[in-house]
Amino acid sequence: MRANYHTHTRWCKHGKGEIEDFIEAALLLGMEEIAITEHVPHKDNLDKCRLQWEELEAYDSALNRAIEVYKGKISVRKGFECEYYPECLEEYRMLKNDLGYEFFFLGQHRSGPNREVDNFKTKTAKDMLLYADEVCKGLNSGYFRFLAHPDLCLLGYAHVWDDVCERVLRQIFSCCESLHIPVEINANGARDDRGYPSRTAFLLSKDYRLQYLINTDAHIPEHMSGQGVEKAKKLASDLDIKVMDFLPI
Repeated sequence: MRANYHTHTRWCKHGKGEIEDFIEAALLLGMEEIAITEHVPHKDNLDKCRLQWEELEAYDSALNRAIEVYKGKISVRKGFECEYYPECLEEYRMLKNDLGYEFFFLGQHRSGPNREVDNFKTKTAKDMLLYADEVCKGLNSGYFRFLAHPDLCLLGYAHVWDDVCERVLRQIFSCCESLHIPVEINANGARDDRGYPSRTAFLLSKDYRLQYLINTDAHIPEHMSGQGVEKAKKLASDLDIKVMDFLPI
């Protein structure tokens, strides 16, 4: 890998390691670019397992210092992993315009008007269809540069693969195709055999003209390489999927 655009640190509350630890790991691997992309904070702080809004100033200062320290050694880009919550879009706009966060990407971890559906957990067919609708609305908003773990919704769904799964993933891949939004093959899920990335889902994706990225979704520096990345690469190779080296600026 020449670049990684999905990286979490200890600031996300379920990661370990400082920003610099991940940059150093990327340098040791010969990467040319890394994006530090915590789960975006929200003013309501409803999710305690992420960067909190009152920590944003300290986090942003730490990230800016790291960018300055590593200037000329590696490109360090500022981004956030975000959900599509319409009520938070003004916050995202502020983070971009006022604090210089270059890009946001979509990872729809929860769905529903009250964020009541946890997409990592048990879901009904109705929840699956809601996930697809929200992902596509998010992508159509114009805020997001790529789609993280598009097949996350398969976790907790009672059926291994059925017509609902196919309908959901076709809807998402069709949307990515029409908007020219890259799709992520997630090495974090591959490392732990979580059920994503799904070979069936990515085989289906080949029905569409898509761009692909492999990202580590690292939460500790050691996960910048290793089994998860190798599994993700093998999946892409087995399915003859060409992966982008860099996300265009």
